[in-house]
Amino acid sequence: MLATHGLTLEKALCESRVGFELNRVTAARADHWLILDGALQHKSKGFFSVTGVKFGSPDSACVMLYQPQTAITGLISARVDGERRFLLQARAEPGCIGEAQFGPTVQSTPANFMRIHGGAKPAYVDTLIEFDPNISLLDDTTQLDLGARYLFKSKRSIFAEAHSPPPPQRGFIWATRQAIYEAVRRSAFLNIDLRSILSIASWSAHEEDGELTPEADLVRRSLSAPIRPQIVGDVLSALARTNPPVMRFVPLEALENWCITEWGISERVPRQRFSVDFFEVRTPLREVDHWVQPLVNSASKGHVVLACRERHKFLEFFIRPIGEHGLATGAALAPSYLRYPGAIGEPPEWLSPHLSNVWAESEESDEGGRFYRDSSVYQVVVCGDDEAAPPDKIGCWLRLSELKLFLGMSNTCTIQLRGVISHLISVR
Repeated sequence: MLATHGLTLEKALCESRVGFELNRVTAARADHWLILDGALQHKSKGFFSVTGVKFGSPDSACVMLYQPQTAITGLISARVDGERRFLLQARAEPGCIGEAQFGPTVQSTPANFMRIHGGAKPAYVDTLIEFDPNISLLDDTTQLDLGARYLFKSKRSIFAEAHSPPPPQRGFIWATRQAIYEAVRRSAFLNIDLRSILSIASWSAHEEDGELTPEADLVRRSLSAPIRPQIVGDVLSALARTNPPVMRFVPLEALENWCITEWGISERVPRQRFSVDFFEVRTPLREVDHWVQPLVNSASKGHVVLACRERHKFLEFFIRPIGEHGLATGAALAPSYLRYPGAIGEPPEWLSPHLSNVWAESEESDEGGRFYRDSSVYQVVVCGDDEAAPPDKIGCWLRLSELKLFLGMSNTCTIQLRGVISHLISVR
């Protein structure tokens, strides 16, 4: 059924949880994962690795995930009766909150679609990586991943239109725009990759177009705010001033603050504030129904805040360029405040008074296939229209039209910024 609503989405998500099991196990149970060449790797060397990395100074040694192959996240849509629908996948993941969330149509690494795991090929992946005359690309960019967790990881992000909607396979469902709007307001219902694609996709200011149209009049009006070339140039110049870091791999055994135990990899003194633990997973609706893998396990929730204000009848958002060791570009545009799961810290003083004026909020998982229930609270908060820039002047107020311009560029915005922007589709 193409026209579906929130209740049907809920049912599909419940069905994806059937038979799901997750248990922490010792490293001895992970017979496909070994310390090879100083890194924790799958014996096929086709999946991600956990490795030690140093960036210049001796005290910069840390543990990061390394996955040099570019993953694919793709959302297939179709226009039915003049309105766009979206083909979502109900995905049970070992690390996500609630065991299952909706993801885009395709969410796959090369190891998966090349079937290194020996299981089934991900559904619909051929539609996006091979010639298919039924498909038109609406958007195709390369986007940065978690720069404090992954080393130089990016994902190909595709938004496509099917001229003839394919029938949904098991675990998939066609969702209406209204179902998407309702789902965006829910915590841990749409995964961060799906939220990312929704943020990058074109938004329409006109309801009658049948496209993604934000529900709030102020948001719709702000899409057409004049773009200021000087501001755009200044932001791009700020990003260009940060070069990719110089790095080298370090064997896990050589990291003084990390130890390899029977349960995984852990810190002696909390600095990065996470461990790497092993988990056994059973889920009948995935390409492989049983496996053991490592997951990053952080000790606390993260926090993502996007400050907005209304200026000259248009919405503006305070955005900061930040540098993270794992960003291949060296720097990217981030929300007003960002704290990773496990990290410690508080929002800056200028932002703290506005945290009670929340326009939108949800709690979202980091990628469920690599992180054990690591999550962050995502908030859009409203500042006064006369709010000045923060004292440190690191960052700037961007109009929504300008922010959407940057979101459509490859390797420019952090995944947290892409995630929090998705709330603007459904705020009222």
